Amino acid sequence: MSRFATREAHFALREALILALAGVAAFLFLNHENLYLTGPFTLSKAPLEAYFLVTTVMYLFLRLVVIALGMRVPRARPELVRCPECGQWIDDSTAAGREAHHRIELTPKPSPKAIVSTVALRKAVDAARVAGKASELAPHPELPAGGEPENVPSADLLAALNDPDLLERLLHSLNPPRDPRLKR
Repeated sequence: MSRFATREAHFALREALILALAGVAAFLFLNHENLYLTGPFTLSKAPLEAYFLVTTVMYLFLRLVVIALGMRVPRARPELVRCPECGQWIDDSTAAGREAHHRIELTPKPSPKAIVSTVALRKAVDAARVAGKASELAPHPELPAGGEPENVPSADLLAALNDPDLLERLLHSLNPPRDPRLKR
């Protein structure tokens, strides 16, 4: 056979060969008594549909064999192992190398002081936003009319946290806040 010019021609020839092989296998399957060489050669009295059915089954079987033989075994990397927790490659696959990988912290955990200060800052920014909205709607004598919540002085932030009527004024104003945490 010569080299095929196109990939489609190669595919068509391969499928024709598999179909021909399936037809021969179907013929041998239905006339297997002749392979014993015990008597004269006689064809079986099977209908033509039986040949088509057996040819189809043999074709599917041979296609599955071709697909299975075409599969490649994935290459194993003896020098690298992937960590199941973080997905990074571990260079040293020994037990000591894996243990050294687990001792490395990728992200340091925040200290309790940092957590408290972050939560306090978040609450202060939220209170400043609420105070800014309240001062725009109805100015409060204790709170100056502020613009941006980021530029509000700390004394105003503390006053907004301690003001018991601020939330009530905001909820019943013309433009109530759309925060789902604030309930009417």
